Amino acid sequence: MAEPRIRLRDVAFAWGEVPVLRGVSLDVAAGEIVGLVGADGAGKSTLLRIAVGQLEPASGTVRVLGRSHADPSLRARLAYMPQGFGLYPDLSVQENLEFFADLHGLPAATTAERIGDLLARTGMAAFRGRRAGKLSGGMMQKLALACALISEPQAMFLDEPTTGVDPVSRRAFWQLLSGVRAEGVAILYATANLDEAERCDRVAMLDEGRIVREGTPVELAQVEGRRERVVSGPGVREALPVLRELPGVELVFPRGRTATLWVRDDVSDGALRQALQAIDPELTLRERRPDLQETILRQLALEAARG
Repeated sequence: MAEPRIRLRDVAFAWGEVPVLRGVSLDVAAGEIVGLVGADGAGKSTLLRIAVGQLEPASGTVRVLGRSHADPSLRARLAYMPQGFGLYPDLSVQENLEFFADLHGLPAATTAERIGDLLARTGMAAFRGRRAGKLSGGMMQKLALACALISEPQAMFLDEPTTGVDPVSRRAFWQLLSGVRAEGVAILYATANLDEAERCDRVAMLDEGRIVREGTPVELAQVEGRRERVVSGPGVREALPVLRELPGVELVFPRGRTATLWVRDDVSDGALRQALQAIDPELTLRERRPDLQETILRQLALEAARG
């Protein structure tokens, strides 16, 4: 098997006496987006900075494109978008792209070809003369991605690139990113947004410097021995206290005229429907496949209940 384009093994790091990363191991293959998911302070940004060679780990190994992360020859083959990616607001879209092409030492003919391609792919050709500081948040992020792609990288490291961007612009950004993945680029994507995590091929959940769970979004959404069901009906709000006391019901989350139930697998849907009919004949039960966000909400609710 080919070596993963990004490979981290037992990476540890501390700021002084404060540990930030505690033995993180993670692989990202060519053509794969791996979401690094965690709250602020979990260590996401630090891990990305180590991967691109800005920081040296206290222990562990980091290899990118088959080389040590500290190898200077990697710089031209990587793209890194930190939080607040440094575009120049007084330069136009075209000038920003030319500046980053120059940083990578691209010849003029190659620069012109790549800028034309990137402007077409991002839908920004009509705005090439507009100053970056006059762009909307979504267009600014498109330009930032275009600048990161100017050198045709083989591995990308993105640190919460859509923070503060509206949902429509975020969707457009991900459409562009899917095209980049299809070209075989390995992408490590740090985010605190679970909707974005659902779009990744795999997800690594980082908590207090450790990866606590890893897998596909579908795998991580499953909870062994539990399933999710939805109760609907005009009287569902009034029935909430009774629903919470039903045998086998672990948690209940109200949502408008529905309620989401987490139920033990040893309780059948037939038994649940009988119980609902006894509470209110208008209540109905249907299946629901849990997503990553629902599973995290369940975990937080259980932790809050335990105090």
